[in-house]
Amino acid sequence: MGNSRWHIFRSLCCETDLWVAVSREHSVKDVEAYTFQRILYYRNILEDQIRRQPAFMTSLVPVFETADTRPVVKEMYRASSAAFTGPMSAVAGAIAQFVCNDLIHEFKLAEAVVENGGDIFLKLEAEATISVYAGKSSLSEKIVLLLKPEETPLSVCTSSATVGHAFSKGKADACMIACRSGALADAYATKFCNRVKSKDQVLEITEEALKKPDILSAVIIMDDVVGLGGKLSFQFA
Repeated sequence: MGNSRWHIFRSLCCETDLWVAVSREHSVKDVEAYTFQRILYYRNILEDQIRRQPAFMTSLVPVFETADTRPVVKEMYRASSAAFTGPMSAVAGAIAQFVCNDLIHEFKLAEAVVENGGDIFLKLEAEATISVYAGKSSLSEKIVLLLKPEETPLSVCTSSATVGHAFSKGKADACMIACRSGALADAYATKFCNRVKSKDQVLEITEEALKKPDILSAVIIMDDVVGLGGKLSFQFA
């Protein structure tokens, strides 16, 4: 499956469901097999961490960092502390980033995109677009992020109080955050989605998000109201 630019496939293991697009330098079967191996590798690391520290999975606020943690876990701790969310708020973005970087390194890929439950990490050599899905909002898929190769590697993560089964304290249809770090983008998307309780808060909370040095751009949608801004370019579809 794919097109002239990408090999495209899904890789599933338990709760992990990755959508992957890679440039066409290598056999897609080799890339698929390696992707599945890396999912298992990171799942084993996370499961071991949860056995050692059950609060790592259940806490909605930062927890103390245990000794001898692996890089993916350290990145989740760092993101949790920055956003003041639980460590698992960063898991999908972290896995997307680490698997994507592993694929790039292993196969010397010019381009790679890994999407994990709405959280994306990508490296490009030509322009690409990402539309913001916001469920039943009239603005769903009407706002498009325009990405240039020089702006990547990059993570774009989205949290929603109205789409999917993830727990949220807020009411936003979509909170999209772009950062260099997948874990940070994921945790900040959770944080600011939780903050939106009414439409009149959308612009204020978008402005608050954009003050964070690690956040390159943000989009927050609730019903027919949107707040957006930052260093990346947008267009309305």
